[in-house]
Amino acid sequence: MIRLNAEYVAILKANSKRDLTMVVKDFNIRGVDERCIVFPGSAADFNDVACAVQSISMYNSEYNIDATQFYNNSFKIEVPTAATTSTVSTTLPDGLYSYADINRRIQTALVNAGAYLIDPSGNNVFYIQLSENSVYYAAQFDFSATPTTLPTTGGTWTRPATGLYSTGGTGLPTTTRVPRIIIDNAAFGKVVGLTAGTYPSAPATVASAQLSNTIPQIHPSSSYVVRCDLIKNEYVASGDILSAFDRGDASVASII
Repeated sequence: MIRLNAEYVAILKANSKRDLTMVVKDFNIRGVDERCIVFPGSAADFNDVACAVQSISMYNSEYNIDATQFYNNSFKIEVPTAATTSTVSTTLPDGLYSYADINRRIQTALVNAGAYLIDPSGNNVFYIQLSENSVYYAAQFDFSATPTTLPTTGGTWTRPATGLYSTGGTGLPTTTRVPRIIIDNAAFGKVVGLTAGTYPSAPATVASAQLSNTIPQIHPSSSYVVRCDLIKNEYVASGDILSAFDRGDASVASII
């Protein structure tokens, strides 16, 4: 919803000479998306008249993972198994994700593949994790060594019922190794701040962490620009801009 100041509303009601189009532009990694509002025109003269936006009410509900708009919904995980590795392909449904949300989707993919173990308390144990690192303004992947046999710490550990690490699956690795994240989709790489590649770059046997090597863009849309074809500022290149704003600290589904 866009509310205009009282003076501007009065002018519109006085009937303009032509239709007025106001555009809210969303700048993102793929370009610019537009949302248009058209006010019917008639006979008013807008010369030497001030124009301003009083307020804009818009929910923080734009998806940051979108297969059609951003192509940033897929990546792969390499998990060690037996004397080789297995690749788990992961596709995120369109949605508005935090790193914690993406991490849960990673865990779901690993559960479906049977690439996890169950500790004595019944908790699923995964050997790869994604989180945010606010100190370094980065995303962080943590990799832990997958054991070659069931651990005994704290009691009896168990295997999943089906899948890679199950009794009937290919089994745990014969050599302790860590999982690896495969960034084969550059658009998803921008979300977590990693260039295309496999991390760690070489098979590893000890725990490690990988921080973003580029600035992460958890949300591809950086700002919104309000434009109006009724105005013209001759001193700037884009003379029809009324205002610009970003999401600020608005939480998901709240007013920006």
